[in-house]
Amino acid sequence: MPKKKITIDDLALMVGKGFASMDERFNKMDKRFDKVENRLDKVEDRLGSVEDRLDNLESKFEEMMEELNYIKAELNKGVDIFSYKSLEFRVEKLEEKLKKYEKLVAKKV
Repeated sequence: MPKKKITIDDLALMVGKGFASMDERFNKMDKRFDKVENRLDKVEDRLGSVEDRLDNLESKFEEMMEELNYIKAELNKGVDIFSYKSLEFRVEKLEEKLKKYEKLVAKKV
């Protein structure tokens, strides 16, 4: 097979075709990157929305915990009063029994 002589013009055409195909491939890659960027923008927007909702839930949870702690404190006060009243009643009954016992002992002496 005889070798064909390549002229500078032929070489320039080959290089030009190579750059043209590379340019086409870069354009395709740019379009794909644009799609990826758009998707990432949408994901970031959704993530921001989720973060806002989580912040709102956290705030509501903290409010609920404060209310729960207040209710617990009020219930504990009620239990303390109930316990106090119960103990006071028991002491009064014991004092009454003690007085009756003291009277019985005094009569025997």
